[in-house]
Amino acid sequence: MSRTLRIENQSSHRSVRVERAIDGMRRALNIQLHDVARMWGEYVYTVVDDAHRQGFNIVLLDDADAADALGYHDLDKHGRPYARVFVNPILENDGTWLRGPSSVSATVSHEVCELVGDPTANHWVENARGALVAVELCDPVESCAYTVSLRDGRRVSVSDFVYPDWFNPYVPAGTQVDHMEVLRKPFEIAPDGYVIHHTSSGARNIWGRSYPRWRKASKRRPASRTYLRHRLG
Repeated sequence: MSRTLRIENQSSHRSVRVERAIDGMRRALNIQLHDVARMWGEYVYTVVDDAHRQGFNIVLLDDADAADALGYHDLDKHGRPYARVFVNPILENDGTWLRGPSSVSATVSHEVCELVGDPTANHWVENARGALVAVELCDPVESCAYTVSLRDGRRVSVSDFVYPDWFNPYVPAGTQVDHMEVLRKPFEIAPDGYVIHHTSSGARNIWGRSYPRWRKASKRRPASRTYLRHRLG
């Protein structure tokens, strides 16, 4: 398996400022991925900026085929993992490039963490009630982000992510289950997070109590990974 990731900007946003922002994302993700690897026991991936290097692609595009989708990760026709992040819906919903939970950087981080944690996007874990829960590292804390400080002084927001113990209903009380310690117990959802459950009735979304309506719409779009999880069951 390749251990490199490459952010490829195919959007219409091409200014020097944008390229500097993408450089900041690369650097912040290279720091965050050590934390992800430490908790999940995965390889430490490196985000590279050489277009000729082989690796998994994170592609920045203006818009999804259907409006409102922000990003997803999946497999290409050759079975290789990739991720796509859609810049315009983020910026049009008060997002920025580098700061805040609704930023491009936090969305890229979300997709990268989930791509590393479940490259084939087909893992499920059974909870204490017998429902299967999709192994998506960032969905339960989707609107939570923390700051990575770079050596040059820049501050970049990256997504919170859950630990393996979030999927274990038998861990002792008080066990840390996500990186920011937003959640208190396994399978808990942040107010503005969500998870995908699969039961004998099929797949459905379980929303946090204050999950934004516009984000719910994005999960129903054919371009979203949530839509594909529902379609494939």
